[in-house]
Amino acid sequence: MTAKNFLKKAIYRPAVFLCLLSIGSASASLGYQPESAMDSGSVEIIGLKTTDLSGNPHLRPSEARPEKGGYPAPARPSRPPPPSVSRKVTASWYGPGHHDRLTASGQRFDMHKNTLAHKTLPLGTRVRLVNPDNGKSAEGVVNDRGPYIRGRDVDLSYAMARQLGFVKTGVMKLDLEKM
Repeated sequence: MTAKNFLKKAIYRPAVFLCLLSIGSASASLGYQPESAMDSGSVEIIGLKTTDLSGNPHLRPSEARPEKGGYPAPARPSRPPPPSVSRKVTASWYGPGHHDRLTASGQRFDMHKNTLAHKTLPLGTRVRLVNPDNGKSAEGVVNDRGPYIRGRDVDLSYAMARQLGFVKTGVMKLDLEKM
């Protein structure tokens, strides 16, 4: 064995031992017990007087049954569902020049369906777009990437642009809401 290998082993073994020792002491200080230690089904309570909700003044240790896994799960505050994201976007539309070509999702682009291109929203995301000028709205699915023109946020299919009423203008500020 070379001196280099000897030094590696001389450093490696104590390092592993210290890691295992610190993991063991950390888990013990946090009160962790492996599930196998809880197989007896009882908890030993020393020097504590406890009462249960039925009014029994002294709960015997054998009657105290822990939940499966040893400890109850910590209480977590319930999260409200995420609000739908709504923001202003600059939209344009695309149609005949791209009809029947492959999109980023692998589907063929159909200018007569409610689809749109977005740079970052996940493919398959459902969105609602509202034209604030006339109040018209349309729902569609993100199935492509783009637009690739500076200042534009979404590219809509011809069908969506027609529903929103901006085919002639070509570009419009819309309200986008994730569904």
